[in-house]
Parts: sequence; C-alpha cells; structure tokens
Amino acid sequence: MQVSQAILTRRSHKLFRGTALPDVDLRHLLELAIWAPNHKFTEPWRFTVVPKRSLDKLWDAVQAAADSDKARSKLPKLKEIIEGAGAAIAVRQVRSPDNAERDREDYAACAIACQHIQLGAWERGWASYWTTSPGFVGGSLEAFWQTAPGERLVGVIFLGEAALEMPAVRHNPSDSLAVWL
Repeated sequence: MQVSQAILTRRSHKLFRGTALPDVDLRHLLELAIWAPNHKFTEPWRFTVVPKRSLDKLWDAVQAAADSDKARSKLPKLKEIIEGAGAAIAVRQVRSPDNAERDREDYAACAIACQHIQLGAWERGWASYWTTSPGFVGGSLEAFWQTAPGERLVGVIFLGEAALEMPAVRHNPSDSLAVWL
C-alpha cells in the first residue's frame, strides 16, 4: 500500500470483530511509531501495550474509574470498544515543564507517533481508533497506563479487525484552507 493510499483510505473504527493482533504486529507498530520526527532526538514517547489477552484488565480499570453518573452511563459504549478490540496501545509523552517550546514539540512528535501506528496498522489490514476520551484517559486510569511522574497520556489507540466499513467523510478542499504566498 502506498503512503498516500493509506492516508486517503484509513478511517477511525470504534467497532471491531474481536480478532487478536499478533504480538509481532504490535512490535512492528511500535517500531514505526519511534520513527516519528522529534526535535533534537528527544524520543519523548513511551508506550503501554495491551494485547487482546489483557484487555479484560483494561475493562476492570475503566469500570473502577467511572466515578460519576455521566461516566457510568458511557460504560456500555466503552465496553463494546474494549471487547471488540484486538489490542490497545497508549502513547505517553515525557514532559518538559521547564521548556514550553520543547514540551509543545514533544507533544506533536507523540501525536505523529500515534498516526504512524494507525497508518502501519491500516497497511497490515488492521483498523484503529485513537481516543482521548475521559473514559479511557485521565484520572485513576493513569495508574493502569503506567503513566510515570512527568508524563502525560497523549491518547489510546484501539486496534483490531473492523466490524464494518466506514465511509469517507467529506473534507473541505485543501485550497479553501490554505493561504498561498
């Protein structure tokens, strides 16, 4: 698959068929992620990999973290995502609190690492869903993701075999969003 084809055809999928991703594929996706550009080679990313065989532990953590009626009302939707997924990868950023510019650059590098994971998964036939939903990120879930002091969670990427085809969403033409000098 050509890079441009992967970019144009990849979609976010929240529903998966439950097929486990092989560990070799997960390792390949991490290898792609660490090739994201990062200023001065800071390598600001850290990963928490949850293979299919451990997703039940994520579900337990998500349930325990649901500490309000609003959070508990979202549990059925979150359960459907977790149960169908074949794996999940959390991307964490090592922060630079004394250097706002570095911190911003490192966050961007981690976001690119997330995109590398998604494009690499798509190339191998796996669908993905990158989320920053409070149901999966933040609060007491920081311990589950093993977010160390001085780190922040950039997002969680669920991976698996797509349960249904996602149609393309129409975007504004690039010329309508660009200023040419």
